[in-house]
Amino acid sequence: ATAAAQLALTGAALLALLTLWQRSLTRLMTAQDGSTLAAAEPDKGTSRTSGALGGLLPAGRTGTVMERSLRYVWRDPKTKAAWVTSLAIGLIVPLFNALQGTGSVYFACFAAGMLGVLMYNQFGQDTSAFWMVAMTISSPRDAYVELRGRALALLLITLPYAALVTVLTTAMLGDWPALPEVLGLSFALLGAMLATGAWSSARFPYSIPQEGHKNVAPGQAGLAWISILGGMVAGALLCAPVLALTIWLHASSATSWTWLLLPLGAAYGATVTELGLRLAAPRVAGRLPEILTAVSRG
Repeated sequence: ATAAAQLALTGAALLALLTLWQRSLTRLMTAQDGSTLAAAEPDKGTSRTSGALGGLLPAGRTGTVMERSLRYVWRDPKTKAAWVTSLAIGLIVPLFNALQGTGSVYFACFAAGMLGVLMYNQFGQDTSAFWMVAMTISSPRDAYVELRGRALALLLITLPYAALVTVLTTAMLGDWPALPEVLGLSFALLGAMLATGAWSSARFPYSIPQEGHKNVAPGQAGLAWISILGGMVAGALLCAPVLALTIWLHASSATSWTWLLLPLGAAYGATVTELGLRLAAPRVAGRLPEILTAVSRG
């Protein structure tokens, strides 16, 4: 009886989440987007939104890049679809496993992985408009600030969301002592994904067609697979030190020290992200024509 009740509850929750996801995806793909509304009211809506959003972001180029990236999430249908999919799957996988009673609190790291993938092919969402970005990049420093702004915009959403999924999964499983270490692992994984995503965006850019259902331009499927799958493997390998420390603490019965994984994982993720951005910046600055050609094929 208990198993049947759990199965029914899981099925009901799955149906509810899938229905919500379908409605949200349909609405954002068919309703007027931000660019349409801005065109309808150029004086009122645009200036008001820009002022409100711009006031919360850093000054200078970093804030400008962050605002542009956040507007892509709102205005571009395919960017919105990617965000909705990542947010939904990142929540569904750990919570459904927890509802079934067979899950692990470590499944919460799946949310960080799904959201970290959004850092890949950053310039592809610009399409041919990337030439305007390229005109503002004259040095590796400019490229670094551009990449940093995009990463920070992504972190504004992904960091609290990954933390929320981790807390919810922990609460459903009742494994509160594991919360600090899982948060640390999630932050480390997110940082690794941002680092590899920045480098992959510079090395393997590809175009995202604005029309149709395809997310890769013809002839660029190989680039997309290399970019995403290769980056995910590299991101997992970058997390190996934090994962090894977690395993060692449990194997040596030093579980009373696992709380240290939270600050260590956060610091490790931030450090890896910074290194990834700095390594990717010179490549972006040196490959602007190639990147523009690659992302303009759609």
